[in-house]
Amino acid sequence: MPSALALTVVATPGGWEARADGDSTVRLLVTPRRDDRMTARLCGHLVTRSIAAVSIPFGLPIDTTMPPLAVRLVDGESVSGIRYLVPGAQGYYRFEGVSRDGSRRVSVRWPITSNPARPIPAGAADSLIEAAVTPNPHMLDSAMRSLRLGTSAIQRDLSALPPADSARAVAMPLVRDFPDQPFLLSDACPQATILLPVLARVDQKLRVPVRPGDRISARALQGEGTVQLSFDEAPPAATPPAAREARPEASFTASDSGRVTLRVRVQVVPRVQQSEQQLLISVGRTPARRDGGT
Repeated sequence: MPSALALTVVATPGGWEARADGDSTVRLLVTPRRDDRMTARLCGHLVTRSIAAVSIPFGLPIDTTMPPLAVRLVDGESVSGIRYLVPGAQGYYRFEGVSRDGSRRVSVRWPITSNPARPIPAGAADSLIEAAVTPNPHMLDSAMRSLRLGTSAIQRDLSALPPADSARAVAMPLVRDFPDQPFLLSDACPQATILLPVLARVDQKLRVPVRPGDRISARALQGEGTVQLSFDEAPPAATPPAAREARPEASFTASDSGRVTLRVRVQVVPRVQQSEQQLLISVGRTPARRDGGT
């Protein structure tokens, strides 16, 4: 890590924390991952690659109402996460991430300063904000990418789809309009729930990376109407479904590495569904065993 970020590491039950020399404030915190709302939201950012600041996840305490600025995704060899800046007289850089194996949460808070004689104007571009603070946020990003975590004995199995009554609270709204929305399920985040905007009878497609033997499961948590889910790579059904038949669940086991396409379509039922709406969809990945077992 850069010398400016030299830290003293102290082991804690189940993890560790680090402070700068002469500083009593925890600057870096590594803890066992919990299956809480903030972790689910963090995975929503990482899986969809969205930086919409709907609800930025956090681990270290929040002590300000200032809005997060310059939000960026940061991916390293050991950790992936989201960072943002909170400017001001006591501004700071924040990083919230999860280890690549999904076993640990990583939280960083580092103080940043700006020149009071040159205040950052409201609505400034991210690049201007980043250039106005010290230390440079890109140096801190580099430190996050270079962070190395040892192998953890904690085993994770988070691919189970959540119950409908709790899914909406952790769903990540998709705000980008792509023909094929990337949906990057990984060992760190094998499950995510999204709010997907859809138009009647217009296909939406989620592209999910897979390895041989990976099983992808999807469920539309829709109370009314006819939502149809399917995988383009799946063999044709022996009996094709009727045009208005609901297919709220679908699954597919990949035989090759690459990506599979989850297709989402709403068939409008008059007086029941609106032509444009948001669907609550959960998608999970169960990886194939890599130890030679069956």
